[in-house]
Amino acid sequence: MKKIQLTTKRLHLLPLDIQHKDAYFSLVSTNKERLEESFPITVLNTTTLSKTAIYLKNLQENWLQDKGGKLGIWLDTTLVGMVIIKNIDWSIPKCELAYFIGEKFTRKGYATETIQSVLAYCFNDLGFLKVFIRVIATNTASLTLAEKCGFIQEGYLKNEYRTDDKQLVDIVYFASFPKEI
Repeated sequence: MKKIQLTTKRLHLLPLDIQHKDAYFSLVSTNKERLEESFPITVLNTTTLSKTAIYLKNLQENWLQDKGGKLGIWLDTTLVGMVIIKNIDWSIPKCELAYFIGEKFTRKGYATETIQSVLAYCFNDLGFLKVFIRVIATNTASLTLAEKCGFIQEGYLKNEYRTDDKQLVDIVYFASFPKEI
């Protein structure tokens, strides 16, 4: 994928790589309990600084191979969250987004600002015809965010996702489409 750097009114979004290991490790460590349910792979790969560095290097390779990756959400020099472009299917073309804002940065509109910016990038720059998200049915904040950002609920899937603690949970499937469709 081409080099990406998005700027919103207050935030900067850019691919996370090895140079961000300290900030990323800190964000994940501080929010580990909140991340375990929806982002168990992230938690597993950031248990130490050295594992974090390896994980971020692998994510950087994904960008270079058009497989997507994680964008850091920066408020000035502070990493406040991440948004992931993943499960890219160039034959449609479509992708999935996943996102997380650190607990002390929630309820400030950062997630809304981020998702709107990334949607514009996916549709306008990458040419995707569909962007979808999957939300655990009990995650009311993400359900509200999806609707606020114009996503349309396409389905409700029972026992669709196994959390880090091995619980099966329901998933709500949302999609967004370019405005001209």
